Amino acid sequence: MDIFEVLSAISKRKKAFMNSETNENEALIKAEIDVSKEYHIPLFDIKKLVKA
Repeated sequence: MDIFEVLSAISKRKKAFMNSETNENEALIKAEIDVSKEYHIPLFDIKKLVKA
């Protein structure tokens, strides 16, 4: 899995959370945690990708 696939997965989950009445910041945090757990990528690394 490359960086773009990870970012794409985060984006899709963020949109899904936002559609379920979650604000943008909370949706991003939830999406990062979900992708981290599903793909076994440390949350610290996910946050660095999103921030860059």
